[in-house]
Amino acid sequence: MVQVKKVEVEQAITVAAYELFMEHGYSGTKIPQIAKRAGVSSANIYVYFGSKLDILTSIYEKWFAEHLEGLKSSLKTCPTPQEKLKKIFTSMWLDFPAADNGFCNNLIEALSAKGTKEKYSSNLRVSVEQSLDKMLASCLPGLKASQHKAIATFLLMAFDGYALNHHLHDGKQASPEEIDFLCNMIFAYEGA
Repeated sequence: MVQVKKVEVEQAITVAAYELFMEHGYSGTKIPQIAKRAGVSSANIYVYFGSKLDILTSIYEKWFAEHLEGLKSSLKTCPTPQEKLKKIFTSMWLDFPAADNGFCNNLIEALSAKGTKEKYSSNLRVSVEQSLDKMLASCLPGLKASQHKAIATFLLMAFDGYALNHHLHDGKQASPEEIDFLCNMIFAYEGA
């Protein structure tokens, strides 16, 4: 007999998992804990998700999409291309890594877990890079498409490092001076 999936059960699982990931991190959260908090059995979780990584990925994709949408909206209030670029860098290197108590570190923790057998799809990374690429094209029209893509990749790779460092609490964060320097360097190159 095929089990019918219920939206409210899936939502209860993701809400419970999100709360537990925030409290205990990815490795400190177990499927039975998620099930208990969601009010379902552990076996029932596997009707909705193939693994704990699948649960995290589902949550993380929505989390990142919401933050990127907020960034896109905030760019509309930036009067100059320079301010737009600075906003993109500041969001990716300061705001997002700190958001929701450093929630983004959960994915880094999950993917770096020793012995993980779960597969991760690169769809999220590709989607984020494409969003960043479009934002960069709007404030750096003098650069080639390949250069927008290169900056988007650079932004995302550095984001991972800043997310990890935020988690370490005494880790390195990008400074406003470093962000200004990089933005100025990019604009100087674009104008050359």
